[in-house]
Amino acid sequence: MVKNQAELNLLRLQLQPHFLFNTMNNLLAMVNQSDNPKLAQSIDKLSGLLRYVVYETKNDKVPIHQEIAFIQHFVDLNLLRFEEGEVDFKIDILGTYNEQEIEPGIFLCYVENAFKHGVQPEEQAFITIRFDLTSETNIDLQIENSLPTQPIKAEHGGSGIESNNERLRLAYPDKHTIGFQQNNTYIVNLSIDTDEGNHS
Repeated sequence: MVKNQAELNLLRLQLQPHFLFNTMNNLLAMVNQSDNPKLAQSIDKLSGLLRYVVYETKNDKVPIHQEIAFIQHFVDLNLLRFEEGEVDFKIDILGTYNEQEIEPGIFLCYVENAFKHGVQPEEQAFITIRFDLTSETNIDLQIENSLPTQPIKAEHGGSGIESNNERLRLAYPDKHTIGFQQNNTYIVNLSIDTDEGNHS
C-alpha cells in the first residue's frame, strides 16, 4: 500500500507539469497572435517560467545566462500589472563571463522584492538591475528601486529575504557578501564567488 501510494504520488508529480505545459500550448494556439500579440507573448513567457522552475532547477547549478533570461521573463510578466511607462525598468549586463554556474533562483526574491515594495500603480517608479560578469569567478548583482510615496504595508509572514539569505549562507559559505542600503532609493548589493572559471 505504501509503495503504491508512493508510485501514485510520483505519477502525479510527472503528470502535473505535463498537464500545465499542454494547457499553456492549447491556450497559446487559441489566441489570435495578430490581434493579441501581448497576450500570446505573456502565455509563452509564463510557459517558459514554468519549464525553467520544473526542469532546470532540478540541477544543482545553472549557467548565469539562463538565470538572467529567467529573471527577464519574470520581470516582463510583472510589468503587465502597470501602465506603459509607469515603471522605468532597465537591466544591464557587463562582461562576457556568462557561463559561470549559479544556484538556480538565488536572485529572484530580491527582484520580486523590488516590485513588491518599490512599485505602486499610478506612480512613476524605476527598477534597475545590473549584473557584473567581468570577472571569471565572480558575479556581482546590484538592484536599485525607487520608494513609493506611501510605504507599502508589510504582509504577515513575509520571510522570503531571510530565507534566501539563509540559502546563500548554506550554498556559498564564506563565498558571498550581501548588503542593503535605504535612503531615497533601496539598493541590494550581492557578490558571489562562483569559483568555476567558466566563461563564454
